Amino acid sequence: MNDPWKKKVLLSIIGISILVITYFIPTPSGLTWQGKMMLGVLVFAGYMWLVKPIPIAATGLLVLILPVIFGIVTRPEGFSYFGNNAVFFLLGAFIITAAIEKHNIHKRISIFVLTQMGDRPVFFTLGVFILSAFSSFIMPEHAVAALMLPVVLSVLAVVKAIPKQSNFAKVTLLSVAFGCSIGSLGTLVGGARNPITLAFLAETSNIHISFFDWIFYSMPVVLLSIPVIWFVLIKMFPIEITSLKKAHVLLRKEVTDLGPMKPAEITTISITLLTILGWVFLHYQLGPAVVAILGGLLLFFLGLIEWEDVEKRVPWGIILLYGGAITLGVNLYEAGAADWIALKGLGLTGNNPFLVLIMLVVMTIFLTSFMSNTAAVAMLLPIGLGMAEVSGLPVIVTSMTIALSGGLAFMLVIATPGNAITYSTGYYSTRDLLKSGSTVTILCAIILLVIALTYWKLIGLW
Repeated sequence: MNDPWKKKVLLSIIGISILVITYFIPTPSGLTWQGKMMLGVLVFAGYMWLVKPIPIAATGLLVLILPVIFGIVTRPEGFSYFGNNAVFFLLGAFIITAAIEKHNIHKRISIFVLTQMGDRPVFFTLGVFILSAFSSFIMPEHAVAALMLPVVLSVLAVVKAIPKQSNFAKVTLLSVAFGCSIGSLGTLVGGARNPITLAFLAETSNIHISFFDWIFYSMPVVLLSIPVIWFVLIKMFPIEITSLKKAHVLLRKEVTDLGPMKPAEITTISITLLTILGWVFLHYQLGPAVVAILGGLLLFFLGLIEWEDVEKRVPWGIILLYGGAITLGVNLYEAGAADWIALKGLGLTGNNPFLVLIMLVVMTIFLTSFMSNTAAVAMLLPIGLGMAEVSGLPVIVTSMTIALSGGLAFMLVIATPGNAITYSTGYYSTRDLLKSGSTVTILCAIILLVIALTYWKLIGLW
């Protein structure tokens, strides 16, 4: 037995011990046996998603079946939540993203936008930030980071940016990472935690939020954060390069090499736009999941994508995680565990809405800095629901606060795919990320709280 295998076995045994201990300890006052066991499943899931002795998708499947094994729910109930609309919405979105990548549409758009930003490096980094953020409105954030990277690296090669020394490289790559993260807050497509929040609200509270509603609630946070984050980056890392004329020559050559737009590209763009319009205008008639699947199927019917393309590009393991995460949240709520945790939490905050929201923001940012933000949000949504019921806050406010806070993980490499992907280039250090990310996290958390306490009240969300 090799050492990595031994380590995984030991970590797995510790995780199983959490469940065993939970099973045998007395049930706390005010909590049912089912609620106690769901708390054990919650702690077990958090531990497993954090240390990863098995893939996070496998933990998602465990979370799905453990309530059935312990008799907390019946088999039909246990598996019914996995087939939630959110899972199929994400599958459809991933298929559309795969088509965009296959036909190089992302590259064409990226190069066009960046060549319009002029020769000044500071405006180029702004263009990178805005492009990364806006692309995350229609593609998952990890896909945007991966697709932006080749374009950005070609520019850094032309200007001969030195890894860990060039501030231009640091600002550019951090603009990709942070832009993807903040942009993922804006629509249901950007981050899986967004449709999971919708699914949770629909399952537990019969609250239905449309694609447009989400944009209406979240976009002020995005639009205010973009200039703030970019300003922090260019002040922390003063750019040393004065001109990008050579890089622009390269980018224009790449556009020439791509040639004129082909019919397949035009059709793919058209289907993507039609799907987005369907999400906005057909939410109540069909629902976002049906529209997403229809858009994906249309790509197949027109021969724009093959199943092999989807198999290569869709993160199937993450979809399993989504299903398990939704199940965890709903079961925590229905077993009464969420209300019990909320009552304990309100012992610290009282019924002060401001303090409740601060606690939810801090808890979410802390957890999502160390584990999948989808998993962190899934763990906290039922707790937010419990706090809403006990404190009098609308559940939509606590849920939106948790969901948006889940996208504010800027400090650590492991916190988001964008951080990990850009860090892997070697152009910036973990210290650079912690230095800029900590400041950005605090500022964005403040922006979110201000929006929650003012704008959301103004529009009648609470």
